Amino acid sequence: MASGKEMKKIDLAKEMILKNSGLFRCPVCEQELSLSRSNSLYCSKGHNYDLAKQGYVNLLLKQEKSGYDKQLFAARKVISASGFFDPMRKAISKVVWEIGKDEAWSEVSILDAGCGEGSHLAWLCRDLKAKKKGFADLLGVGIDLSKEGIRVAAKEYQGLIWCVADLTKLPLQNQQFDIVLNILSPANYGEFKRVLKDHGVLFKVLPAANYLIELREILFKGTDKELYENDSVKRHFANSFQVVKEQQIHYKVVLKEENLEHLIKMTPLTWNAAQEKIAMIINSGLKSITVAFDLLVGKK
Repeated sequence: MASGKEMKKIDLAKEMILKNSGLFRCPVCEQELSLSRSNSLYCSKGHNYDLAKQGYVNLLLKQEKSGYDKQLFAARKVISASGFFDPMRKAISKVVWEIGKDEAWSEVSILDAGCGEGSHLAWLCRDLKAKKKGFADLLGVGIDLSKEGIRVAAKEYQGLIWCVADLTKLPLQNQQFDIVLNILSPANYGEFKRVLKDHGVLFKVLPAANYLIELREILFKGTDKELYENDSVKRHFANSFQVVKEQQIHYKVVLKEENLEHLIKMTPLTWNAAQEKIAMIINSGLKSITVAFDLLVGKK
């Protein structure tokens, strides 16, 4: 039998989905999904998707295996809570706020496409609500291929809609969102255009050349992986969206010893690294790390 806490989470999720009825479409037949009394989303063709007791819905047709496991998301949660990403998030929030004022939005709907464990979306929604005369209404939806990531998100952050789904076939109706976030995640620009409103804006964050350079110098010294090159990603973005802003976000983060180990677990850079390389990083005495992002903002 589900505990009161679990029931509360599923009830909150139901409340959010009912409040935003017409948001989802079936990933099989693209018919609108409605919420049944038995805690599932269903379409007129009979396809059915249960709402998990933890407060999320799984709309993935085939569960994919990935390197993004429970350990990685636990590490990312610790790194996120340490303030590692805050300057990047503040930059996004500032631009969203400025666009919202220029467009005279009284409400805003945000999709985080590739949301991981949900901390970026949750932080941004909190920050936008806290701003003076904030948006009267704010909808946040997080989607990720990883069920582990979405489970963490649903557990940690209520009042948002969390969904396991494929970015290449978003289970969302056309023109639902003012903002799509795509932070350090693969993109599908055709799908992003489809779910954005006509005035909608895409925020893409990608690593810049010096991102985690201290780790790269240990892991990839003397190879072509020592520096990250993102020109081809930028070109693809510019071919798909009208670039209205490009911003470099560059800062240093002071690392506690235990956070270095969490960072190693979090970053895909170390996934295929030999144990002696991991040991070299841990024993390097690294006290700070370079964080470098490029923020691209585009309109349809």
